[in-house]
Amino acid sequence: MDKINLENKRILITGGNGYLGSFLKNELKKYTDFVFSISNVGIQNETEFVVDITHKEALQTIVSQINPDIVYHLAALIDRNRDYSIFAQMNNVNVMGTSYLIDALTQTDCTQFIFASTSEVYGNNTSPFSENMQLQPVSPYSLSKAMAELLIQTRLRNSTINYSIARIFNFYGPNMSENFFINEMIQTLSKGEAFKMTLGEQFRDFLFVDDVVSALISLIQQTGIQNEIFNICSGKGIKIKDIALEVQKYFPSKILFGAIPYRENEVWEMIGNAEKVKEKLNFVPNISLSEGISKLIEIPKL
Repeated sequence: MDKINLENKRILITGGNGYLGSFLKNELKKYTDFVFSISNVGIQNETEFVVDITHKEALQTIVSQINPDIVYHLAALIDRNRDYSIFAQMNNVNVMGTSYLIDALTQTDCTQFIFASTSEVYGNNTSPFSENMQLQPVSPYSLSKAMAELLIQTRLRNSTINYSIARIFNFYGPNMSENFFINEMIQTLSKGEAFKMTLGEQFRDFLFVDDVVSALISLIQQTGIQNEIFNICSGKGIKIKDIALEVQKYFPSKILFGAIPYRENEVWEMIGNAEKVKEKLNFVPNISLSEGISKLIEIPKL
C-alpha cells in the first residue's frame, strides 16, 4: 500500500501541549513544516494557539485561521474516577468540545480527522478486545469517549472528512506524570520509598509512547483508510504484578503488593486484538516492555 506524502499538509493537533500531543507534534515536524497545535495552556505564537475547545466561537476563529488538512483530536479531560458527579465536566469537554471542533472543521479544507479514544470503552468485554465489540464503558471518562466516538461516526460518516478512531491502550514514556502507574512506581522506588499497590492480578496491554506515535502517524500515511476504528496496542497482555517485578529489579526498595484495594468496577483484562492495526497499518511495536522500562530508568528525570 502506497504512503501519502505529508510534506505540504497542514496538520492540527488539539491537546498539542499534552503528554502524547507533545511527542506527536515533534515527530510530525519531521514530515511537514505546517504543524499547528491547540491547547488550553501555553504560550501563543505562529503555530501554537491557546484556546479552550469548549469555547465554540474562539475555537471556530482559530481553526478557520489554521485551515488544516488533517486534525488529530487529542484534547480531553482525563479522570478515571468512577464517581459520576464528574460526568457533566467530562461531557462538556470530551463530547461537546468534540462537537464544536467538528462544527469548526466543516468550514475548512480538512479531509482527515483522527480521534484519540481509549481502550477503556471496552469495559468488561472478554479480551482480547476487537474493534467490532459492543462498548461497555465503566467510568464517566470512558462513557464520554464512547459518546464522542458515536458523535464522530454519526456526523462524519457521510461528509467529506474521513475519520479514524484510535482506541489507545495503556502507554508509558519518559517524564510522564506520576499519576501513571509505571512512572509513579519508578519515581517512588528511586526515592528509596516502598511502593504501595494492589495485588496486581490485572492484565494490561502496554506500549512505549514512541510506538503509539508511530501508529498514529501511520493512520494518515496509509492510503485507503476511511472511516475506520483501530486498536493501538501490542496485542499482548502482561500482569501488573509482573510489570512491578520488572521495575523492582533496578531498585532495592520494596513493593507492597495488596497494600491498596482494587477499584470499583475493576477491569481485569484489558488486552487488545492487534490484527487489524498490523494488517491495515503495518504496525508492529518496536520497543518491548523490558526495553522501555530500561529506557525510563536510564533517562535523567527533569
